[in-house]
Amino acid sequence: MGYIIGIDVGGTFTDAVLADDAGNIVGAKAPSTPPDYSEGVLDVIGVLAEQMGLTVREVLANTQHIAHGTTSSLNALVMGNVPPVGFITTRGHRDSIYIMNVEGRYLGGSPEQLQSVVTQSKSHGLIPKRHAHEVTERVDRDGNIIVPLDEDDVRMAVRDLIDQNVSGIAVSLLWSFRNPTHERRIRDIIHEITRRCLSQSHLRSVQGSGNLPETQPPS
Repeated sequence: MGYIIGIDVGGTFTDAVLADDAGNIVGAKAPSTPPDYSEGVLDVIGVLAEQMGLTVREVLANTQHIAHGTTSSLNALVMGNVPPVGFITTRGHRDSIYIMNVEGRYLGGSPEQLQSVVTQSKSHGLIPKRHAHEVTERVDRDGNIIVPLDEDDVRMAVRDLIDQNVSGIAVSLLWSFRNPTHERRIRDIIHEITRRCLSQSHLRSVQGSGNLPETQPPS
């Protein structure tokens, strides 16, 4: 019999639901385990297994799919409890994420706030400007390489970010979803220097026009 498991990791509890081929459903709850939330995930699977009279190994061996979601990342953003991250983008476009398409001042505001500039405030960027680097390169909207990637720029940026002790590096180049060649090369250069966490905008499904929509997922 095959199982499907859905898991929601919250700041306090981790909830899970298991469904089998016959449509039977079992639910379970276990405390979340920050900073290593994976322990709570395994704990809640253990509770599911216990309710079914099986071992965790038996449940996982017959599980066809696990869907996972979490609010822990949102909680971290709201609390400002996030590790330092570096950012690499196309030269001349670093400030795009700080300008926020001029939407950062009013997005999420109430109707009353939208009508009063006095009550509006622009949110702070998650990445300090000292952690944001520009590299020489350019791809146009059709995916044509207009300016080749300056690999020396990339190496200097990566080494500077490492010196600043960032835990990961986000890469978001203009129109990279049309032609990811430069982002892939930056990935290779980063991996030559460090094995820190890496996020690339072209791997995401967002295909917006301009730099901000692409940058929101990796940053």
